[in-house]
Amino acid sequence: MNEKPDFYIAIDTVASNTWPAESSVSMDNWLLRASRGVTKRANSVLAIGEYPNDPNWLAKIEQFYQDLGLPSIFHISDASPKGLDEFLQTKGYAIDTPCVVMTASSQQVSDNAQYKMMQNKSSVQMEWAEAADAEWLDVFLKLEQFPEERRDSYSGLFERMPAPKGFLKLKRNNQIIALGTAIVEDGWAGFVNVVIHEDHRGQGLGYVLMHALTEWSMEHGAAKQYLQVVSSNKPAVTLYEKLGYQPKYGYHYRIKYDLQPLVSS
Repeated sequence: MNEKPDFYIAIDTVASNTWPAESSVSMDNWLLRASRGVTKRANSVLAIGEYPNDPNWLAKIEQFYQDLGLPSIFHISDASPKGLDEFLQTKGYAIDTPCVVMTASSQQVSDNAQYKMMQNKSSVQMEWAEAADAEWLDVFLKLEQFPEERRDSYSGLFERMPAPKGFLKLKRNNQIIALGTAIVEDGWAGFVNVVIHEDHRGQGLGYVLMHALTEWSMEHGAAKQYLQVVSSNKPAVTLYEKLGYQPKYGYHYRIKYDLQPLVSS
């Protein structure tokens, strides 16, 4: 996990592009992202590189989010400047949602997933699309147990995702039982929205999903891939490790609870 700082900045930047905010404002190296409070990733400061030159950066960031009716949230990782995490803690910012960034060779993931699929026979149909259609979005909200009120926000998010991007449906008996999204940028594949219906878990579908997403990504030029996983999601971390992913670094959010109500995860 002793990568050079440029590695962390590159991954954080690609990952931010993968989950684009409705609006964003640059503050030197940092990016202030806002999306009506839906997901912390799209409503937080991507604090990478050096501190802003403006000595009043914290007050201006807090005012930026307060004007939007949003809490002030910072995305903190190994790409963030030294001392930022500790400084925000002294200002009343609490840690939220610790995550781990994992990376792997696309070919290794493909080979490992193929081997696992041979051990776990699972008959499913696959459908790919370049956009999230109404059916895909319906099932996504249902599987993630998100309220209908988030439909427009997620629909807009999926439209903003950069191409090439692929939206995958796994079907059994004409019913969608799993979903996933793959996005390729600068030779990296990022996978999001990877979810399996609870009635179909434990059947090896995770390997089927990851193999399909990986094969699609390799066809679109991705020799390597990354994942952002909530640290407490042990089943997912274990699955990815079996596929050849290795943890590279962690990140978390710093939120000042007394400014505004929390945004969604």
